[in-house]
Amino acid sequence: MKAVLLVFVLGIASAYGQDAGMMAAQQANQITMQAQQTAQQMMDQATISSLQSTINMQQAMANTSSPGCPGPIIGAALQPTFSVKEGKVAAGTQVRIKSATHYATIYYTTDGWSPTKASMRYTGPIIINAETHIQAMALGPNLVHSSIARVDYTVDAPATPSVAQTPLNTDGMLRAGTTLHLVTSSVVSSQTAQVGDKISLLLDQDVKAGDTVIAAKGTPVDAVITVADPAEKRDIPGDIVFEVRSINVAGKSIPLIGGETLEGEHGKKPKDAIINPGMVVTTYVSADTLLKP
Repeated sequence: MKAVLLVFVLGIASAYGQDAGMMAAQQANQITMQAQQTAQQMMDQATISSLQSTINMQQAMANTSSPGCPGPIIGAALQPTFSVKEGKVAAGTQVRIKSATHYATIYYTTDGWSPTKASMRYTGPIIINAETHIQAMALGPNLVHSSIARVDYTVDAPATPSVAQTPLNTDGMLRAGTTLHLVTSSVVSSQTAQVGDKISLLLDQDVKAGDTVIAAKGTPVDAVITVADPAEKRDIPGDIVFEVRSINVAGKSIPLIGGETLEGEHGKKPKDAIINPGMVVTTYVSADTLLKP
């Protein structure tokens, strides 16, 4: 009987030892799995961080200068095209302008100055009835403006003589918004011009009060260059921007609003902007001014 009891006790002890061993093994397995999961999570986080760092670096590279191109890399609108090839055309020919850039706004000039956002906005065909020089640029959403497209048309018709600017007749008051016609009188090149230089502009019409000439045609006008960049090798043309400030009439300084932009031509050998004598400039009086009692 004692022998049977001893065998029974030893059996229980053995079974208990086996259960304890199994529990210990299971706990060890759980600890190992948790450690593996933690390690995997750390690896995943490290991978994500590495990828984010790579993305950040790529974005930084995209937003920084590239060799030979200072400043952020920004897309430009596509250069406008004209529906009619330049050259001699019939009077009444309609010329349309378009850009392949979606939602682009086109601005153009016909007076020899380069187009800006202050220029005429293209809304329909331009009718050619005389010799015409068109310059156009496109401006798209979140894009810098395109390079300027240029085209010249001539019409097989007798030349029309130029018409001199008529005198500006006033009642002794030069009112705000009044248009004054000016003309350039010297050569200015973007190669040598400097910001702050004066630009030679002259009044291109007489200003009269009754029968009295208050300001004669040829009166100097105060204007200053605000941008002057020479042409560079990498298809960057020269440009000149100036603003008109005032004119002295009857001993009084009359404030004016106006100015123009001129950009050279793009190409493998970009050109400087050259202002020549005789280019017309339109400006406006910015404040009412009494010319005489």
